[in-house]
Amino acid sequence: MNIINYCETCRSEHTYTIKKERKAFRFRGQEIEIDRRVAYCNNCHSLIDVEELENETTSNVARIYSEKYGMTSFEIQNIRQRYKLGVRPFAKLLNIGPASVTRYESGSLPQASHLELYKRLKQHPHVILEFYDRNKSSLSSRELKMVDTALNAWKISEHSFQTDEQIIESIYKPYKETDLSGYGDFSLEKFINMILYFTTNGVLKTKLMKLLWYSDFLYFKRQTVSITSATYVKYPYGPVPKDHELTLAHLQHMNVIEVDERTNEEGWTMMIIKASEPFDSTIFTEDELETMQEIDAYFRDYGSRKISEYAHNEKGWLETDEKQPISYNYAEELRELH
Repeated sequence: MNIINYCETCRSEHTYTIKKERKAFRFRGQEIEIDRRVAYCNNCHSLIDVEELENETTSNVARIYSEKYGMTSFEIQNIRQRYKLGVRPFAKLLNIGPASVTRYESGSLPQASHLELYKRLKQHPHVILEFYDRNKSSLSSRELKMVDTALNAWKISEHSFQTDEQIIESIYKPYKETDLSGYGDFSLEKFINMILYFTTNGVLKTKLMKLLWYSDFLYFKRQTVSITSATYVKYPYGPVPKDHELTLAHLQHMNVIEVDERTNEEGWTMMIIKASEPFDSTIFTEDELETMQEIDAYFRDYGSRKISEYAHNEKGWLETDEKQPISYNYAEELRELH
C-alpha cells in the first residue's frame, strides 16, 4: 500500500509502507498489548505520523481495554434497557449527562467513574433504587411519573418468580466475604431472629435499624466476625441495613413482623415494628446472645432521635458517603459501651 504523506525526517512528502507491529500501551492503569498498523517512509525508512493510523490505534486500545476491564457498548445499552428508562431520566438518576449516555451506548469508552456505575448496575441491578432515592429530585414531574411506573414494573417482573427469602438474600449475598459483610456469608436465619429479638415487645423502626447495626459491628470489633453478615448503609438518621424498606416489606409479607404506623402529637409518622413469631435463641452462640443483650440493655431508654444522634458520632457513619455501604473495618473505631 503506497500513499504520499509528509515525513518529518525528510521534511518533504514521500510514499510510505504500512506494517504491523506488536506494541504495549499503558491505558487507565492497565497495560494493553495490540498489533498496531504503522507507516514507514519509503525514502528514509523512518516512522511517519499518519493521523488515520494513530486514531485507529487509540480506538483499538480503548476497545480492548473495554472488553477486558470494562463493558461493551451492547452491555451498556442493556443496562438502561433492562429498566425500560429513557436516556434523559436514566442519565439524571446516575447524575451524568444524557450526551454521555448516548455516546457510551454508541461505542465510546465511559470515563472511569461512569464505568464503575455501570458495573455496579450490571452486578447488582437493584442498586438503581438507591440512585433513584438519591437523585429523584432532579427529575421533572413528568419524568418522575414515568420512572416510578418503569421501576415498579421492573421490580414486579424481577421478583415475581422469587420467594421473599430469596429476594432478601439477593440484597446481601453479593457482599459475601467482603469488608461490607464482615467477611462472612449472610445468614437470613440469624438476621430474622435478631430482628425478632429486638422487636419482641415492639420497637420504633429507626431505633431497630441502629440496634441491628450496633450488634453486628460491636460483635465484629470483638470477634472479627459479624453475627448476621448483613450489609449496612449510611442514611441521614444513621446506619441501616441495605435496602431496609424492601427487606421489611418482605419480612412483613412472610408474617415475621407486623408494622404499625402511628402519628404522634407533633404530626410525625412513626413506624413500630413488632415480632409476629417467637425468637429462637438456639441458633446463636453464647457470645452472640450476650452482645445482643448488651446492646438491648444499653440503648433501652434511648428513643429513635437519641440513638440516631449517638450513631452520628461513630467514625464509620461520619466517614462514609451518603447512601453508601459502611465497611466493617470501621468497627475497630466503634465506641465501647459503658
